[in-house]
Amino acid sequence: MFSRGANRDRWLLTYADFITLLFATFVLMYATAKAKEGTKPGVPRPAPTVKPLESNLLTDLKKNLHLEQESAVASISVDQRGIIISLDDKSCFRPGQAEVESAAVPMFKKVAGVLAQYSNRILLEGHTDSVPIHTAQFRSNWELSTARSIAVMELMATAGPVGAERFLIGGSADNAPVTGNETEQGRAHNRRVEIIVLDAGPSEQALAGHPVAAASDRTPW
Repeated sequence: MFSRGANRDRWLLTYADFITLLFATFVLMYATAKAKEGTKPGVPRPAPTVKPLESNLLTDLKKNLHLEQESAVASISVDQRGIIISLDDKSCFRPGQAEVESAAVPMFKKVAGVLAQYSNRILLEGHTDSVPIHTAQFRSNWELSTARSIAVMELMATAGPVGAERFLIGGSADNAPVTGNETEQGRAHNRRVEIIVLDAGPSEQALAGHPVAAASDRTPW
C-alpha cells in the first residue's frame, strides 16, 4: 500500500524539476534582454564631451593680439603643452641684448592682462639663432635666451600683475629652431621668445627636453 502510493506521486518530482528549469530559463532570457537594451546594434553610445583646450583663454588671446598677429609680430598656436604665443625677437629686443624694447612693452602688457584672469602655469622660453655670442654680459646663447625670458617675466609680473610663482623660466639657445639657420631670414625666425601657457600643471612629459627653472629659483645675472 505504502510502496504503491509513493510510486504514484513520483511524477511530482519530475514536474518540480521541470518548473525549476523553466524558471531559470526565463530568468536568463530576461537578464540577456536587459543587457542588450544598453547596447542596441546600430545605435552608438554618445561620445563623452571633451572641453576644448582653454577655449576661453585662446579666444581672449587672439582677440587682444589680433593686430600683432596681422602684422606678424606675434603668432598663437596650440600643441601638447598648451597655448604658445610666439613673439618676433627683433620687435622685442636689440641684437645681443636682453632688455625689452619700449615699443614691445604694450604687447607684453596685453598678454599679461589676459593671463592675469587665469591660473595656468606659464613657461617663458627664449630662443636664438646659431650665431655664437660671447660678450661681457653673456657668455653664450644659453645665457642670452634665458636672460630674455627673465626680462619678460619681470615685465609681465609687474604689468599684469601675474604672480611670479606662476612662471617657469627656460632658455633653449639655438637648439629648438623653427627653420634653418642658413639664411638671415631663417635666423630671424629662430630668434624668438615664446610664452607657453601650460594646459595643466607642469609635468616631466609636458616639459621634456626643455631646460626650465621656477622663477622663484632663478639666479640674478
